[in-house]
Amino acid sequence: MADESTVAAGGLNAKVAEVRALCEAKGFSAEHSRIWEMLALIHTEISEATDAYKKGLPLEAVGEELIDALIRIFHLLSALDLDADALFEAKMAKNWQRPYKYNTVRGG
Repeated sequence: MADESTVAAGGLNAKVAEVRALCEAKGFSAEHSRIWEMLALIHTEISEATDAYKKGLPLEAVGEELIDALIRIFHLLSALDLDADALFEAKMAKNWQRPYKYNTVRGG
């Protein structure tokens, strides 16, 4: 993960570290044996956001579920010891190079 100067400056790595600290304080491990479970929990939060939207709940409720998904993603990134800031920047640079509506056959 990022060094402490990056975390102090903010960015995704700071959020990843904050989530890791919370999860550890609340008894949720980041052991590699939980990777499959952590991926499934991310999927669950997205499904909950979908369900909230489908039911016509306030958009804040949908947003809360999306934030839950981000928290789960950040926890997994910490378990994998990945540099979220570097990954995000590299992926965005790649996506900016893609054509308009890239990889869509029927729109998106």
